Amino acid sequence: MNTTDHTSKQTGLASKSASAGLLAAVVASLCCITPVFSLLAGIGGIAATFSWMEPFRPYLIVLTIGILAFAWYQKLKPRTAEEIACACEEDEKPSFWQSKKFLGMVTVFAGLMLAFPTYSHIFYPDNEKVGLAVYDNQSPIKLADFNVEGMTCTGCEEHVKHAVSGLDGVIEATASHKSANAQVRFNASVISLDNITKAINSTGYTVVASEVKDAESRSNAFQAIESETIQLAIKGMTCAGCEAHVTHAVSELEGIEEVDASYEDGKATVKYHPDKVSKKEIVEAINETGYKVIEKSKKP
Repeated sequence: MNTTDHTSKQTGLASKSASAGLLAAVVASLCCITPVFSLLAGIGGIAATFSWMEPFRPYLIVLTIGILAFAWYQKLKPRTAEEIACACEEDEKPSFWQSKKFLGMVTVFAGLMLAFPTYSHIFYPDNEKVGLAVYDNQSPIKLADFNVEGMTCTGCEEHVKHAVSGLDGVIEATASHKSANAQVRFNASVISLDNITKAINSTGYTVVASEVKDAESRSNAFQAIESETIQLAIKGMTCAGCEAHVTHAVSELEGIEEVDASYEDGKATVKYHPDKVSKKEIVEAINETGYKVIEKSKKP
Protein backbone atom coordinates (compact mmCIF):
# COMPACT_ATOMS: atom_id res chain seq x y z
CA MET A 1 0.00 0.00 0.00
CA ASN A 2 1.48 3.37 -0.99
CA THR A 3 1.48 6.46 1.21
CA THR A 4 -1.10 8.29 -0.88
CA ASP A 5 -3.59 5.45 -0.46
CA HIS A 6 -2.82 5.27 3.25
CA THR A 7 -3.36 9.01 3.73
CA SER A 8 -6.55 8.87 1.68
CA LYS A 9 -7.90 6.09 3.86
CA GLN A 10 -7.05 8.05 7.00
CA THR A 11 -8.88 11.09 5.63
CA GLY A 12 -11.87 8.97 4.67
CA LEU A 13 -11.92 7.39 8.14
CA ALA A 14 -11.95 10.83 9.75
CA SER A 15 -14.84 11.86 7.50
CA LYS A 16 -16.85 8.76 8.38
CA SER A 17 -16.12 9.29 12.08
CA ALA A 18 -17.39 12.86 11.82
CA SER A 19 -20.66 11.60 10.31
CA ALA A 20 -20.97 8.94 13.01
CA GLY A 21 -20.33 11.54 15.73
CA LEU A 22 -23.00 13.82 14.29
CA LEU A 23 -25.48 10.95 14.15
CA ALA A 24 -24.75 9.98 17.76
CA ALA A 25 -25.26 13.59 18.89
CA VAL A 26 -28.61 13.84 17.11
CA VAL A 27 -29.77 10.48 18.50
CA ALA A 28 -28.71 11.56 22.01
CA SER A 29 -30.94 14.62 21.76
CA LEU A 30 -34.00 13.06 20.08
CA CYS A 31 -35.83 12.76 23.40
CA CYS A 32 -35.51 16.54 23.82
CA ILE A 33 -35.76 17.69 20.19
CA THR A 34 -38.97 15.76 19.48
CA PRO A 35 -41.22 17.93 21.74
CA VAL A 36 -40.08 21.09 19.92
CA PHE A 37 -40.49 19.46 16.52
CA SER A 38 -43.97 18.24 17.41
CA LEU A 39 -44.95 21.75 18.49
CA LEU A 40 -43.62 23.38 15.33
CA ALA A 41 -45.15 20.69 13.11
CA GLY A 42 -48.43 20.58 15.01
CA ILE A 43 -48.11 16.84 15.69
CA GLY A 44 -48.46 16.57 19.46
CA GLY A 45 -48.76 12.79 19.60
CA ILE A 46 -45.11 12.16 18.71
CA ALA A 47 -43.70 14.27 21.55
CA ALA A 48 -42.87 11.39 23.90
CA THR A 49 -41.88 8.89 21.18
CA PHE A 50 -38.20 8.99 22.08
CA SER A 51 -38.52 9.51 25.84
CA TRP A 52 -37.36 5.91 26.37
CA MET A 53 -33.92 7.02 25.13
CA GLU A 54 -33.35 9.43 28.04
CA PRO A 55 -31.56 6.83 30.25
CA PHE A 56 -29.09 6.20 27.41
CA ARG A 57 -28.35 9.88 26.81
CA PRO A 58 -25.16 10.02 29.00
CA TYR A 59 -23.70 7.04 27.12
CA LEU A 60 -24.55 8.59 23.75
CA ILE A 61 -22.89 11.83 24.81
CA VAL A 62 -19.70 9.96 25.73
CA LEU A 63 -19.90 8.05 22.44
CA THR A 64 -20.26 11.31 20.49
CA ILE A 65 -17.27 12.90 22.20
CA GLY A 66 -15.18 9.76 21.69
CA ILE A 67 -16.00 9.49 17.99
CA LEU A 68 -15.30 13.16 17.30
CA ALA A 69 -12.05 13.00 19.29
CA PHE A 70 -10.97 10.05 17.14
CA ALA A 71 -11.93 11.95 13.97
CA TRP A 72 -9.82 14.93 15.03
CA TYR A 73 -6.94 12.63 15.90
CA GLN A 74 -7.07 11.11 12.43
CA LYS A 75 -7.21 14.57 10.86
CA LEU A 76 -4.43 16.16 12.91
CA LYS A 77 -2.11 13.19 13.42
CA PRO A 78 1.32 14.15 12.04
CA ARG A 79 2.58 12.13 9.08
CA THR A 80 5.51 9.81 9.55
CA ALA A 81 8.87 10.45 7.88
CA GLU A 82 8.07 7.72 5.35
CA GLU A 83 4.78 9.35 4.44
CA ILE A 84 6.43 12.74 4.01
CA ALA A 85 9.17 11.28 1.84
CA CYS A 86 6.62 9.58 -0.42
CA ALA A 87 4.27 12.55 -0.60
CA CYS A 88 4.10 14.22 -3.98
CA GLU A 89 2.81 17.57 -5.17
CA GLU A 90 0.21 16.05 -7.43
CA ASP A 91 -1.66 14.53 -4.49
CA GLU A 92 -5.30 15.50 -4.83
CA LYS A 93 -6.68 18.09 -2.44
CA PRO A 94 -9.24 16.53 -0.03
CA SER A 95 -12.87 17.33 -0.80
CA PHE A 96 -14.89 19.63 1.45
CA TRP A 97 -16.48 16.60 3.15
CA GLN A 98 -13.01 15.37 4.14
CA SER A 99 -11.67 18.77 5.23
CA LYS A 100 -10.98 20.18 8.67
CA LYS A 101 -13.58 22.86 7.99
CA PHE A 102 -16.32 20.24 7.62
CA LEU A 103 -15.13 18.39 10.72
CA GLY A 104 -15.16 21.67 12.64
CA MET A 105 -18.72 22.40 11.51
CA VAL A 106 -19.81 18.90 12.54
CA THR A 107 -18.18 19.32 15.95
CA VAL A 108 -19.92 22.65 16.60
CA PHE A 109 -23.28 21.31 15.44
CA ALA A 110 -22.89 18.17 17.57
CA GLY A 111 -22.12 20.37 20.58
CA LEU A 112 -25.29 22.38 19.96
CA MET A 113 -27.30 19.18 19.73
CA LEU A 114 -25.89 17.81 22.98
CA ALA A 115 -26.63 21.09 24.76
CA PHE A 116 -30.16 21.34 23.31
CA PRO A 117 -32.03 20.61 26.59
CA THR A 118 -30.48 23.70 28.20
CA TYR A 119 -31.93 26.13 25.67
CA SER A 120 -34.94 24.28 24.22
CA HIS A 121 -37.35 26.59 26.09
CA ILE A 122 -36.57 29.48 23.70
CA PHE A 123 -38.57 27.74 20.96
CA TYR A 124 -41.81 27.98 22.91
CA PRO A 125 -43.93 31.14 22.65
CA ASP A 126 -44.94 32.94 25.84
CA ASN A 127 -48.54 32.06 26.66
CA GLU A 128 -48.73 33.76 30.05
CA LYS A 129 -52.06 35.41 30.79
CA VAL A 130 -53.24 38.09 33.17
CA GLY A 131 -55.10 36.06 35.74
CA LEU A 132 -57.60 38.80 36.62
CA ALA A 133 -59.00 38.58 33.10
CA VAL A 134 -60.12 35.00 33.66
CA TYR A 135 -61.99 35.16 36.95
CA ASP A 136 -63.56 37.39 39.56
CA ASN A 137 -64.24 37.08 43.28
CA GLN A 138 -67.17 34.71 42.68
CA SER A 139 -65.37 32.42 40.24
CA PRO A 140 -64.70 28.82 41.38
CA ILE A 141 -60.91 28.79 41.17
CA LYS A 142 -59.37 25.33 41.40
CA LEU A 143 -55.84 23.97 41.62
CA ALA A 144 -55.15 20.72 39.78
CA ASP A 145 -52.08 18.58 40.36
CA PHE A 146 -51.25 16.10 37.58
CA ASN A 147 -48.79 13.19 37.59
CA VAL A 148 -47.39 13.15 34.06
CA GLU A 149 -45.37 10.36 32.45
CA GLY A 150 -42.88 10.90 29.62
CA MET A 151 -41.31 14.29 30.40
CA THR A 152 -37.50 14.09 30.28
CA CYS A 153 -36.21 17.68 29.94
CA THR A 154 -37.11 21.37 30.13
CA GLY A 155 -38.37 21.16 26.54
CA CYS A 156 -40.99 18.65 27.67
CA GLU A 157 -42.01 20.98 30.49
CA GLU A 158 -42.42 23.90 28.09
CA HIS A 159 -44.45 21.74 25.72
CA VAL A 160 -46.92 20.84 28.46
CA LYS A 161 -47.11 24.42 29.77
CA HIS A 162 -47.66 25.77 26.26
CA ALA A 163 -50.50 23.33 25.56
CA VAL A 164 -52.29 24.09 28.84
CA SER A 165 -51.66 27.84 29.07
CA GLY A 166 -53.38 28.41 25.74
CA LEU A 167 -56.73 27.09 27.04
CA ASP A 168 -59.52 29.49 27.99
CA GLY A 169 -60.03 29.47 31.74
CA VAL A 170 -56.46 28.50 32.62
CA ILE A 171 -54.87 31.11 34.85
CA GLU A 172 -51.43 29.63 35.50
CA ALA A 173 -49.52 26.44 34.72
CA THR A 174 -46.23 24.93 35.78
CA ALA A 175 -44.54 21.62 34.93
CA SER A 176 -41.51 19.72 36.21
CA HIS A 177 -39.88 16.78 34.46
CA LYS A 178 -37.88 15.98 37.60
CA SER A 179 -41.01 15.67 39.73
CA ALA A 180 -43.04 14.23 36.82
CA ASN A 181 -45.92 16.56 37.56
CA ALA A 182 -47.80 19.62 36.36
CA GLN A 183 -49.87 22.10 38.35
CA VAL A 184 -52.68 24.13 36.81
CA ARG A 185 -54.75 26.90 38.36
CA PHE A 186 -57.99 27.32 36.45
CA ASN A 187 -61.52 28.69 36.48
CA ALA A 188 -63.81 25.67 36.88
CA SER A 189 -66.76 27.58 35.43
CA VAL A 190 -64.87 28.03 32.14
CA ILE A 191 -62.90 24.81 31.70
CA SER A 192 -63.12 21.30 33.14
CA LEU A 193 -60.43 19.03 34.54
CA ASP A 194 -61.07 16.57 31.69
CA ASN A 195 -60.30 19.20 29.06
CA ILE A 196 -57.02 20.09 30.75
CA THR A 197 -56.13 16.39 30.97
CA LYS A 198 -56.86 15.98 27.24
CA ALA A 199 -54.63 18.96 26.45
CA ILE A 200 -51.72 17.42 28.36
CA ASN A 201 -52.25 14.01 26.78
CA SER A 202 -52.33 15.60 23.32
CA THR A 203 -48.69 16.60 23.74
CA GLY A 204 -47.66 12.94 23.74
CA TYR A 205 -47.12 12.75 27.49
CA THR A 206 -49.64 10.92 29.68
CA VAL A 207 -51.56 11.98 32.78
CA VAL A 208 -51.58 8.96 35.09
CA ALA A 209 -53.26 10.63 38.08
CA SER A 210 -54.75 13.97 39.04
CA GLU A 211 -56.01 15.77 42.14
CA VAL A 212 -58.10 18.92 42.40
CA LYS A 213 -58.54 21.29 45.32
CA ASP A 214 -59.81 24.79 45.91
CA ALA A 215 -57.32 27.59 45.39
CA GLU A 216 -57.52 29.72 48.52
CA SER A 217 -55.69 32.72 47.10
CA ARG A 218 -56.11 34.17 43.63
CA SER A 219 -52.76 35.93 43.89
CA ASN A 220 -50.85 32.65 43.93
CA ALA A 221 -52.59 29.31 43.98
CA PHE A 222 -49.30 27.48 44.11
CA GLN A 223 -48.60 28.88 47.56
CA ALA A 224 -44.87 28.97 46.99
CA ILE A 225 -42.83 29.25 50.16
CA GLU A 226 -40.73 32.40 50.42
CA SER A 227 -37.23 31.91 49.11
CA GLU A 228 -34.27 31.57 51.47
CA THR A 229 -30.60 32.49 51.05
CA ILE A 230 -27.64 30.51 52.34
CA GLN A 231 -23.87 30.90 52.18
CA LEU A 232 -21.68 27.87 51.68
CA ALA A 233 -17.91 27.88 52.24
CA ILE A 234 -16.30 25.86 49.45
CA LYS A 235 -12.81 24.37 49.27
CA GLY A 236 -10.99 23.85 45.98
CA MET A 237 -12.14 26.71 43.72
CA THR A 238 -9.14 28.43 42.14
CA CYS A 239 -10.43 30.32 39.08
CA ALA A 240 -13.46 31.68 37.23
CA GLY A 241 -13.92 28.27 35.62
CA CYS A 242 -14.40 26.73 39.06
CA GLU A 243 -17.02 29.36 39.85
CA ALA A 244 -18.84 28.56 36.60
CA HIS A 245 -18.74 24.83 37.35
CA VAL A 246 -20.31 25.29 40.78
CA THR A 247 -22.86 27.80 39.50
CA HIS A 248 -23.96 25.50 36.70
CA ALA A 249 -24.29 22.46 38.96
CA VAL A 250 -26.48 24.29 41.48
CA SER A 251 -28.53 26.12 38.84
CA GLU A 252 -29.57 22.77 37.36
CA LEU A 253 -31.52 21.98 40.54
CA GLU A 254 -35.21 22.75 40.62
CA GLY A 255 -36.17 25.66 42.87
CA ILE A 256 -32.90 27.59 42.54
CA GLU A 257 -33.48 31.31 42.06
CA GLU A 258 -29.95 32.68 42.10
CA VAL A 259 -26.37 31.42 42.52
CA ASP A 260 -23.25 33.52 43.07
CA ALA A 261 -19.95 31.66 43.48
CA SER A 262 -16.60 33.35 44.22
CA TYR A 263 -13.27 31.53 44.19
CA GLU A 264 -11.57 34.57 45.75
CA ASP A 265 -13.89 34.45 48.78
CA GLY A 266 -14.10 30.66 48.70
CA LYS A 267 -17.86 30.61 49.00
CA ALA A 268 -21.17 30.47 47.14
CA THR A 269 -24.37 32.33 47.95
CA VAL A 270 -27.54 30.50 46.91
CA LYS A 271 -31.09 31.84 46.85
CA TYR A 272 -33.57 28.99 46.64
CA HIS A 273 -37.12 27.82 47.35
CA PRO A 274 -37.05 25.28 50.21
CA ASP A 275 -40.37 23.78 49.05
CA LYS A 276 -38.64 22.57 45.87
CA VAL A 277 -35.05 21.87 46.88
CA SER A 278 -33.29 21.22 50.19
CA LYS A 279 -30.00 22.54 51.55
CA LYS A 280 -28.71 18.98 51.57
CA GLU A 281 -29.37 18.63 47.82
CA ILE A 282 -27.53 21.89 47.15
CA VAL A 283 -24.51 20.76 49.18
CA GLU A 284 -24.49 17.39 47.41
CA ALA A 285 -24.64 19.07 43.99
CA ILE A 286 -21.57 21.15 44.86
CA ASN A 287 -19.64 18.21 46.32
CA GLU A 288 -20.31 16.20 43.16
CA THR A 289 -18.40 18.81 41.13
CA GLY A 290 -15.19 17.87 42.96
CA TYR A 291 -15.17 20.93 45.21
CA LYS A 292 -16.19 20.54 48.86
CA VAL A 293 -18.51 22.40 51.20
CA ILE A 294 -16.44 22.69 54.37
CA GLU A 295 -18.84 24.20 56.85
CA LYS A 296 -22.50 24.28 57.63
CA SER A 297 -24.67 26.67 55.65
CA LYS A 298 -25.67 29.92 57.23
CA LYS A 299 -27.68 32.92 56.27
CA PRO A 300 -25.56 35.91 55.25
